[in-house]
Amino acid sequence: MKNLITTSKTIAVLSFAIGTILFALQLYFSNSYKLIYPGIIFIIVAVIINTIALLGLLFGLIDNKNRSELLQATGLVLTNIPIAFLYFYILIETL
Repeated sequence: MKNLITTSKTIAVLSFAIGTILFALQLYFSNSYKLIYPGIIFIIVAVIINTIALLGLLFGLIDNKNRSELLQATGLVLTNIPIAFLYFYILIETL
């Protein structure tokens, strides 16, 4: 179970970091649309991978003694959702 928690946290942090880098680059190069397609592909892949991690954490909650750690990891994975919406909103407003 520790492996699932560590992997899920790593996935969430990497998704946040890569998404933030792509977001910052798009803001910096606002006149270029070259980062739009890699960004969309990243979002699709990140949603799939984060969903798999989230489902693993939720199934782990069913019968486990590490509920507080599982809930923390679940919260970390779920935190990326409003951040992604915020980034999307900012990008739409700046285009």
